[in-house]
Amino acid sequence: MKSKSEQLADMQHRRDKILEMIREDGTVTVKMLTDAFDLTEATIRTDLRVLQKQGHVQRFHGGATLMDGKQNTHAMLLERQTQLREKDAIGRLAASFIEPGDTLILDSGTTTTAIANHLGHIKRLSVITTAVNIALQLGGEPGVNILLTGGTFKFPTLSTSGEKAASFFENVLAEKLFLATACISPRAGLSFPSETDIKVKSAMIQSANVVYVVADSSKIDKVSMFALPCEWSKIHYLITDSGISAEAWAAFEALGVRVLIAE
Repeated sequence: MKSKSEQLADMQHRRDKILEMIREDGTVTVKMLTDAFDLTEATIRTDLRVLQKQGHVQRFHGGATLMDGKQNTHAMLLERQTQLREKDAIGRLAASFIEPGDTLILDSGTTTTAIANHLGHIKRLSVITTAVNIALQLGGEPGVNILLTGGTFKFPTLSTSGEKAASFFENVLAEKLFLATACISPRAGLSFPSETDIKVKSAMIQSANVVYVVADSSKIDKVSMFALPCEWSKIHYLITDSGISAEAWAAFEALGVRVLIAE
């Protein structure tokens, strides 16, 4: 039997995970959380009450959302502040693999947005993306053709998601995919705080000839709630920064994933 301190630690860990899910999707339902954590509705409702008292979420009948749009925007801007230099370097290195005439898929996220920041000089590109902000950013560039997937709009990540977004990729053939992830580890693979994007990311991987995972080192050797079912043979490159440990680097290389370090 766990001690009281261990039980409190588990409870705090669960609430942190719930908050991660809400920050990812903008909203959750009690049913989603009871299924994800295999707990009773009463326990989940207690967790949501605590998160509301702490000022993180606003409860509604059957679920919870972030407090308001302004807080959503603030949370996203704070996320963009983290690992800023590393993400820019990763974006620059990733962009160096993109050539005129390429058809590529850009996932949503702060690191893939950093890639878009370095694409202005490349012409004759076809860019397929779930990221509304990337579509707006590159859509005005001459010679860049943007295909924005449909689906459900997720405000916290400025992206589209769901079945419609996934089905968009059924007949897509792209040379390169630049895939974002919440966490990546040699043991657990790629994982995310929410399962809403799992089908979309899987569909992206199936549509691309070469897959680059872009992730700063703070995401390496970490595991989130939901795993992306994917064989390592489908992942060709991991572009990260020098903060990756020698052990993780060797483990990825042993799995057949070439590690590229952005300086």
